[in-house]
Amino acid sequence: MTDQPLRHEKYTHGHAPATLQQHAQRTADEAAAFLLPHLRPGMRLLDVGCGPGSITRGLAERLAPGQVVGIDLSKEALDGARHDAAARGLANLQYEEGSVYRLRFADALFDVVYAHQVLQHLHERGSALREMLRVVRPGGLVAVRDVDWGTAAYWPRDPWIDRFVEVHHQTWYRNGGEPQMGRQLRSLFNASDVVDVRITAAAWCYTTPADTAAWGEAYADRLLTSPMGERPVEYGFATRAEIESMAAAFRAWGSHPDATWMFVHVEALGRKAA
Repeated sequence: MTDQPLRHEKYTHGHAPATLQQHAQRTADEAAAFLLPHLRPGMRLLDVGCGPGSITRGLAERLAPGQVVGIDLSKEALDGARHDAAARGLANLQYEEGSVYRLRFADALFDVVYAHQVLQHLHERGSALREMLRVVRPGGLVAVRDVDWGTAAYWPRDPWIDRFVEVHHQTWYRNGGEPQMGRQLRSLFNASDVVDVRITAAAWCYTTPADTAAWGEAYADRLLTSPMGERPVEYGFATRAEIESMAAAFRAWGSHPDATWMFVHVEALGRKAA
């Protein structure tokens, strides 16, 4: 086990119900598409920062009877994930509270370690990746996917949504994270004990009326009920009235017939050096 001190990061998005509800829509088919061709039944996999577990569940279904473990710092997220796994009878899936900086697992225990939208929120991304590699067997896979908020593009333009993007970046950096983590994954992997590095990218694109309405409503709710809106006020980056204006703008944007939103997610896949 690493002697790296346990870190309690300030998660920019928070774990409010509106956030968990949106994150629970993610699937392994989409979020881990770059990894799925390399998986085989019987593999042991660790999902770091698993949140409500919707991706983890899909991975467990594919790897059965291989053991899949999801870890997260949020008890609230894990409670829902455990309930879902039990309801589906997934005996090869378990969840634990834990930090990526101090994994309780023995060296070289897993065939695969996966992290979706995690490194972007960490102060010490290199330390986290080293700890993930510690628990992967030599030749095993490490798979990471992170957004790059510098690629965000939307239409129609709205000054309050522009203001949100500005404040969101300020808050993210103040919390110690990196909202443009995606473009830095190759550099991070090249500086670590990873070989055969493959970098790919995929876009999240919201263009149907249902998609844009759901996206706009989710961000409005998150601004009004989660740390996404609370911390900018705490840090002095925005007033509560401005946060409310941003939320209203997202709702209005989501119902506009021309609404479009997209940004790029970068995927890094490699093997632990033998």
